[in-house]
Amino acid sequence: MSDEPLAMLRLLQISDSAFPSGSFAFSGGLETLAADGLVTDVASLDDFLRGQAIPRWAGMDRWFIRKARDAAPDAKVLADLDRFCEAHVAVEALGEASRRVGLATLTTHSRMGTPGAAAYRARVVTGEVHGHAPIVQGLIGSGLALPAGAVDAGALYSAVNSVATAAIRLGIVGALEAQTLLAGLGIAMAEALAAEPPLLPSAFTPLADIAVSRRAGQAGRLFSS
Repeated sequence: MSDEPLAMLRLLQISDSAFPSGSFAFSGGLETLAADGLVTDVASLDDFLRGQAIPRWAGMDRWFIRKARDAAPDAKVLADLDRFCEAHVAVEALGEASRRVGLATLTTHSRMGTPGAAAYRARVVTGEVHGHAPIVQGLIGSGLALPAGAVDAGALYSAVNSVATAAIRLGIVGALEAQTLLAGLGIAMAEALAAEPPLLPSAFTPLADIAVSRRAGQAGRLFSS
């Protein structure tokens, strides 16, 4: 039997919004922007995803995901990448979200028996490494023997879908509107995936960053960021 169908099934499983990665607790600044009246409908949500979420993933997360996938299971290189990822945290709330999602993902995969997950989770728990989400995503992709392109595609879709799901919970869009929006973003996501990964990680997403920073001081929050 070809490995391709199995790889596809694994990718679909870990990219599913029902997969317990902990990402449901974070909106990436969307909650604050909705409260400010800046993201209130399909059009403004589309702008946010195209102008903030997708570029951040393409410029920052993708670099770390690819490097971690290629490095795994080398413990030293993964630790160095994790520290480098921590050094790129410009907004602490985003760093906290990344670490929490990373740990939740590792916990789930440890119980599933995904190669490399339990060992890296142990290092996170002891404080040896940070366990940032992009590092974990690359590690898991390697453990599941997924091609680099598949790991990237699954991670990008999960990131975009997570924001769309948050928008539904916030009442910005309905479920059908969200699915239509995701379909319309297909070309933008495909273009991001077709481009070469950046030589170094970088992202300029001030709208989302400021929104996440402001979120920490607001009461009655539905999301942690």
